[in-house]
Amino acid sequence: MAEPGTYEGGSADLRTGQVEGVAVEGGKFPPVRPTAEAVDERNEDVVPPADIGDLIGSLEPTVDATKLGDLGGGAAGEGVEFVVDTPFGRVVTFTGIPPDMSGASSENVVFVSGNTFAAFSTDGGINFTALDPTTIFPSAPSFDAAGNPLDNGLCCDQVIQYEPEIDRFIWLQQFCGTGANCLQGINMLRIAAASPVDIANSNGTAWTYWDFRSAAFGLAGAMDYPDMSLGNSRLNISVDAVGVGLLVFRIPLSEIAAGAAVNFDFTNPADSVNAYGGHLSQNTGDELYWAGHINTSRMRVFSLPESSGTYSWRDIDINSWPNADYSSLAPDGTDWLSFLAGFPGSAVLGATRRQVAGTSEAWFAWSAARGGGFAHPHIQVISFDTATWAVLDQWQIWNPDLAFAYPCLATNADQEVGVSLGWGGGGSFHANHAVGILGDFVVWFSEASDATINRWGDYVTVRRAARSSHFSGIGYSLMQDPPPATSSTFNPRYTLFGRP
Repeated sequence: MAEPGTYEGGSADLRTGQVEGVAVEGGKFPPVRPTAEAVDERNEDVVPPADIGDLIGSLEPTVDATKLGDLGGGAAGEGVEFVVDTPFGRVVTFTGIPPDMSGASSENVVFVSGNTFAAFSTDGGINFTALDPTTIFPSAPSFDAAGNPLDNGLCCDQVIQYEPEIDRFIWLQQFCGTGANCLQGINMLRIAAASPVDIANSNGTAWTYWDFRSAAFGLAGAMDYPDMSLGNSRLNISVDAVGVGLLVFRIPLSEIAAGAAVNFDFTNPADSVNAYGGHLSQNTGDELYWAGHINTSRMRVFSLPESSGTYSWRDIDINSWPNADYSSLAPDGTDWLSFLAGFPGSAVLGATRRQVAGTSEAWFAWSAARGGGFAHPHIQVISFDTATWAVLDQWQIWNPDLAFAYPCLATNADQEVGVSLGWGGGGSFHANHAVGILGDFVVWFSEASDATINRWGDYVTVRRAARSSHFSGIGYSLMQDPPPATSSTFNPRYTLFGRP
């Protein structure tokens, strides 16, 4: 059995660029059908599986199993209250799969997105109004002056944040690549910002946006599977440079608030090959973190201080985890983790930072396979002391009867870590969404799915809420349509939860 250790890594300087802002209002653009990767099953990217490392520790659970709590129409329990729990499937229309749910909340306005729509609420998430993103922004395929394609139109993978310091919702959209499928050729990410007041007064149509094309980062290919997080003074964005590695860039929040040109700096994606498919630390303060796997016994952890133009990384040994079999069957035999086994696999999707008793902690979470003492796929959770990079704790979200996957993490003002995730399988459960607070060893769901698809993800979301001791969770259930129909319908849900 190997002895754990920490190993020196490397560092690199950021590169820089600038993008002009454009203001829109009124929702006057002609609607177009998103050329979503999933409409035509056109996203077949793969995260290379982590190699099997020398055994450290054991492949056994180290904590009690995580239980399921059924809200049963709004009932809370075990120290968690559910202030709002609103399904809004009757309001919105999905154009592709998977749902890819994201969202965030200010004091009264809630803004959410899915594949590929948006919706907002002005009464704290009780009622929602649907939006068509393609009428708010120019969303058709675009071309340069010579007629060469620059993207193939709005696609998918929307992400939402709310930053109270500048009082802005921030909306990220991915456009389709110009090649034979959405992951080929070149494309762009669009980042838009609006205040809660502007959203309410304009019926969700007044925004300023910035387009970040492949060329802005010196990329010859497309970008996919983006994420966003907020620091003290920066908006942080990550995205896979397809076939290369994870690209991370950041923008001053003050420039987003100003609504004009924004300056950005960015990493070399080739430095983050091991973090491909991964996401960024939420509520990250004055330093940003992201991570990936060298193998099943060693992680590579990256850091980028807000005050620095240099990012760095180091390799850290951890307890080993299983990485071979991700299958998890619903009652009808559908493997709800079939797609996850290839993408995003064991990429580090959950990440957040918290400060406890003077210690800065970076938390990471990822989907792990069945094996060892785990009868079903589960989630590994690890925390590091960012001053020494010592492992503080490593444990699991697991259950002997079902699987957990697709973790998303966030930290509230009380330095508790909230989670949004998927669960199901074991031959007994359809795939479902749940939320909770780590350390409680229970996650809560409102509506149990009665149907399953084999691409459940690709992500669900949890954010620190405007009530800063609470969390906003966004996920969905999948429900059979009434007979004689044999189809099923996504039912997305917004949940505001936290300690009483």
